Amino acid sequence: MDFPSEFVALRDRLAAAQDERFISRQNAEVAGRTAALLSYFDMSSERKLLGVMALGGVGHAYEYRLMFAAPALSEHALAGWWEYAEAAERELVQPGRNHDFSLVSVILVTDRVEKPVQKALKKLQGGRDFSSSGQGWSSVQMAAVSLEERRVYTNRVGAALKNILKPLL
Repeated sequence: MDFPSEFVALRDRLAAAQDERFISRQNAEVAGRTAALLSYFDMSSERKLLGVMALGGVGHAYEYRLMFAAPALSEHALAGWWEYAEAAERELVQPGRNHDFSLVSVILVTDRVEKPVQKALKKLQGGRDFSSSGQGWSSVQMAAVSLEERRVYTNRVGAALKNILKPLL
């Protein structure tokens, strides 16, 4: 397997498969690291009670996806990537008055994901709760994509991310 070529092809498939509302940049620096792909979008919608009754305001939702090459992903390296993911969330998510929620997804593309890394990844969880100030919440999703196995592994909140990435393999 030619990792660089496979990685670039996956990056390009992800960029092409995303909703048209996503804005994508290659080689974008976020929180001190350069992501091969940064994709993001924000959406505004009228606030409604139970999805029916208008409450007279607008809410904003944001999603950020960051893709990196991580050819050899050990448990120690995963811990470093998780620290980075939390730092990226703090840099990207700046809740304002109408902030409802933000999703920050870090996608690590690797050769193979060993069992200890899969278990460690599953346990990772993070984000912030801004509800005390009426500004919603944020969540950090992480995925490890094994190019050799053609599999996607995620933390517990990453199921939706897995569903996005799996068809691209």
